[in-house]
Amino acid sequence: MSGTTVGLTSEREIARLISKVERGEVTDVAGELAFGTSAGAHVIGITGSPGSGKSTLVDVLARQMRADGRTVAILAIDPSSHLTGGAVLGDRVRMSSHSQDPGIFIRSMGTRGSTTGLARAARDAVKVLDAAGYDIVIVETVGVGQVELDVLTVADTVAVVLVPGLGDTMQMNKAGIMEIGDLFVVNMADRPETSRFVRDLKQALAVGARHSHTDMPPVCCTVALTGDGVADLWATLREFDERDQASGRRLARCQEQQSRELTRRIENQVMAMLHQTMDTSARLDRLRHQVRAGELTPRAAADEWLAGLTVHME
Repeated sequence: MSGTTVGLTSEREIARLISKVERGEVTDVAGELAFGTSAGAHVIGITGSPGSGKSTLVDVLARQMRADGRTVAILAIDPSSHLTGGAVLGDRVRMSSHSQDPGIFIRSMGTRGSTTGLARAARDAVKVLDAAGYDIVIVETVGVGQVELDVLTVADTVAVVLVPGLGDTMQMNKAGIMEIGDLFVVNMADRPETSRFVRDLKQALAVGARHSHTDMPPVCCTVALTGDGVADLWATLREFDERDQASGRRLARCQEQQSRELTRRIENQVMAMLHQTMDTSARLDRLRHQVRAGELTPRAAADEWLAGLTVHME
């Protein structure tokens, strides 16, 4: 691996730290790794609707990256088991062909109840993999439609995977996911309806680009099962990252992500403090009794409780 390893010298150590992150045992990954020790990994978000072949595409894309001499970490976000909380689909099994390659690290993470398609701990796991020195970190989301927008909080480049014949352009446009893609991948492009689908997609993207006064995102066609088009996709991703670094766009996105993380962490801590206060509030118990008895409306009771609440924060 290239880059600075920041004390993470083996896959076992990396996996152990990510496990601690998932269990909530590490509250400040950046602090633990020494803030500012990013090795500069290119973080690529692969998102799109279920059934679009994202995992197969990630598998062959990683192989292409390795052929180009890059080290790759894959963070695959899967639905969680209701019994164990672990990842159900297990991309570590699906991508087992890479198991003997020391230049590829694969980790499945369950969403653990998150409705955003991105595990809550995924942001910190990306920091761990970046600090470990991988050249590329691929985050493959679970694929749940509208809520895939959360991938913007971790990725430098977002690739949206679509499939001809599934009505993806219409569904993605309604969901708003068309607005987050830096580039679009039409997978299963050997289908007969591909040409019309690509034409419609480019027309939709051109309209969006005119409205937002930005360049139209590139569109790549692939057949992940055969590997067709994957080399061109990797070349496009490289060019996109080089352009983003030269223009300062990648740095600006990173700074915006840090700002959003600050807001998110403040919100989480305030909510935790509120829940703790609510659990130990005799006054709230009295208000609950009055609401049950019909003496107060929930709105009036909430206003009264909040009016008397004092939260001390340093």
